[in-house]
Amino acid sequence: MTAQRDLGQSMLQVIFSFFLGLVVTAFIGIGVNTFYPEPSYSSGSDRDWNTYRLTTSIVLLICATVVMLLSLAITRTGSVLANGALLGGLFTMIYAVGMGISAGQQWPRFLVMAVALVITVAVGWWRFSRRSVAPAPTASAGGVLPGEAEDRLAAVEAKLDALGRALRD
Repeated sequence: MTAQRDLGQSMLQVIFSFFLGLVVTAFIGIGVNTFYPEPSYSSGSDRDWNTYRLTTSIVLLICATVVMLLSLAITRTGSVLANGALLGGLFTMIYAVGMGISAGQQWPRFLVMAVALVITVAVGWWRFSRRSVAPAPTASAGGVLPGEAEDRLAAVEAKLDALGRALRD
């Protein structure tokens, strides 16, 4: 019963993280459109639209970077929120890349894509490749392990020995 509850809780956390990522992306997208609206269709030339797309892509890239860095900062406080923020940053980065691809200017568009790639790889490396190394146990009076850890290990060994004897009989 506990395993089912744990699985259900884990699934709920994944769903919540994914939904949080979508909401963060929607919030940023709506915020960008609110403060930097699209050019009107009647007066908007291709140049206006390309400038709008490139500028929006850069703003989205900055927002995605901030959200991804925030997810790294809150990783220790709660993995569900940190994962949701990371997904929000990634989804916003995808949005930024899509806007950048649709901009017609070659060099600026390439620069936006290069920055997005570097940020994504750096955040991914920082979040998933770096492992904190646990400090080596300190010596205690009774042996190598500190405090009650040695007593617990001895109890586990005694239980395993008893289980082994019971299975042999």
